[in-house]
Amino acid sequence: MTAPPQAVAGLVWAIVGPPVVLFAATRVRRGRLRLHAALMLASVAIELAVFVSFKLLMAPGPRRPLLTALPFFKVHLAFAVATFAGLAWQLASRATPRLRPLHRHTGPYVVLVWCLALLTGVYNYVFLYLMSRS
Repeated sequence: MTAPPQAVAGLVWAIVGPPVVLFAATRVRRGRLRLHAALMLASVAIELAVFVSFKLLMAPGPRRPLLTALPFFKVHLAFAVATFAGLAWQLASRATPRLRPLHRHTGPYVVLVWCLALLTGVYNYVFLYLMSRS
């Protein structure tokens, strides 16, 4: 199998990411807010690094047009866009005192969409690199 390092890193994050994000999201308790913030910000940084590596560093492969034509890819893309919007909302709601009460109530939905985006991203890897061998 010949997959670029960015794709392998993306696959690893798609598999390891949901448990890490769920663990980080459940650390919200008195005395654990710093751990929650550190884990969530690290997850956001990893997410952005993977996104940038796919968008800017990796040359499109010959199967990418086939992948982008699939309805499942469009579902993944919708989850990914919603994830980035949710991450922006969570960061803004945490930084703005008037929005802080909403931060706690919207967080579970952002985590859910984020995990769905990661899990549907696994299919992209399978389609681009594993199915291309058959």
